[in-house]
Order: sequence, then C-alpha cells, then structure tokens
Amino acid sequence: MRKLLILFVLTAVLNSCDKDDRQTEAADCAVRMKELYEEELKCTQEDFMEVNLYKGVYKSEVVYFPMIMCPHCSVLAPADGYTCDGKKVVFEDFREVSDIKQVYNSCSKSYVAE
Repeated sequence: MRKLLILFVLTAVLNSCDKDDRQTEAADCAVRMKELYEEELKCTQEDFMEVNLYKGVYKSEVVYFPMIMCPHCSVLAPADGYTCDGKKVVFEDFREVSDIKQVYNSCSKSYVAE
C-alpha cells in the first residue's frame, strides 16, 4: 500500500512538471513580446484608452500584436505581429486572425493567465 501511495505521488509530481514547462514556455514568449512592444503598450485611462498585448492565430501560426482598446475611437486593426520565433507576420486581412486573447494589460501592468 505504501509503495502505491509513493507511486501515485511521484506520478502526480511528474505530470505537473509537464504542464509547468508548457506554461513557462508560453510565459517566456509573452515576456519577450511585451519587451518587443514596450514602447507601444500604454494606458491613458483604464477602460477608455489602452494599448494592450494580444495573441491570436493567423494562418496556423500564433502571432502576438498590440491592439488599441478605445470604445469611443475609430481605430485601425493591427497590420502585423510577431511569432515567438521573432518572425514578422503581415496580416493580409485582420478578420482572419482567430482565437484572440489578451496577454498583457498595460493599465494593470500584469500578464493575463492563460
């Protein structure tokens, strides 16, 4: 019985390590992308005028890009973004970017959990 318990605990620890490695890789990429766009990410007023970091899928690639969040403004969609490998991707049509999620909020100065 004791050996079974040890085996169970060991299995649980090893499985959690795999998840942490994937989260760390994603987090590392988010940090690099935040540094890349550091000058663009700004918060003028929370929920009024923010430029935050987002990620989405474009032509089967995960791409990071800054996007202006301003409910009362007429703004253009992002023209391009970068992959984690540093490859610049030009959006032919931003409407083709799917699964868009916020990665970093410039007002709270915090990363959004995935």
